Amino acid sequence: MVNAVRADLYRLFHTKGFYITQFLLILFVVISVSAEATGNVGVNTLEEPTDMQSHLQVHDWDSYQTFIAFSSMASFLIYFCLPLLVMIAGYDFVHKSYKNQLTSGVSRLQYFGSKYLIFIVVTALQFLFYYTFAFLTAAVKNGIGTAPKDFWMNALQTIGIQFIAFQAIFIIGLCILVITFSNVSSVIIIIVIPLIINVLSTFFNIGWLKYFDFQYGINFAWIRDLPDFSWLTFLGFSLGVIIVMNYIAYQAFRHKSL
Repeated sequence: MVNAVRADLYRLFHTKGFYITQFLLILFVVISVSAEATGNVGVNTLEEPTDMQSHLQVHDWDSYQTFIAFSSMASFLIYFCLPLLVMIAGYDFVHKSYKNQLTSGVSRLQYFGSKYLIFIVVTALQFLFYYTFAFLTAAVKNGIGTAPKDFWMNALQTIGIQFIAFQAIFIIGLCILVITFSNVSSVIIIIVIPLIINVLSTFFNIGWLKYFDFQYGINFAWIRDLPDFSWLTFLGFSLGVIIVMNYIAYQAFRHKSL
């Protein structure tokens, strides 16, 4: 498995698409910090998140305020990581090049585990890169500023919540990829399902559905007192989806014929 991970990482870091994705992410951060503007993907009707974003617009974006503002835009990382999923797993599954490793002695569990581990590591680095670059860019433009009370604890909790919800979204896409061997189907599912759940949970009074609204959780993870919303329950639902979909994806791959 270690050799498989090393080989996949080597291929990823020698792929032009990887560096193009990083460049676009940097460009997104620089433009957002320069414009001092926030935005997110989805629908929401709560006043608290809107008030928070409006409050940030009337202050100089020092490093700490920028970090908080960027926490409300973290769902954009979904779109920057879609190419990474295709590069890490999509190419091999679509072209069935995984057969070469399986016939050379790598087990299906090792192969599947290595792909998923690489995706987790690479997307974790994307979160680190996203927040670090935003923090440093704002420091150059407006100064570091003064950290709000409990800033670093809130920052760690926010990133933790966002990362788990992020993985819950992408494991669904990975599962579809393994079942269909189609990058297009996987990408569409990752984009469409969060939006559908977001709309349904916003406009219909379905209490439990809001805990499957992972994109909403990513955007507003900084806020600790959302009305009628439990972050622990949200994390429980997210982890449940990750475990169940991982099992389904692996079982689908295990029964694929060579």
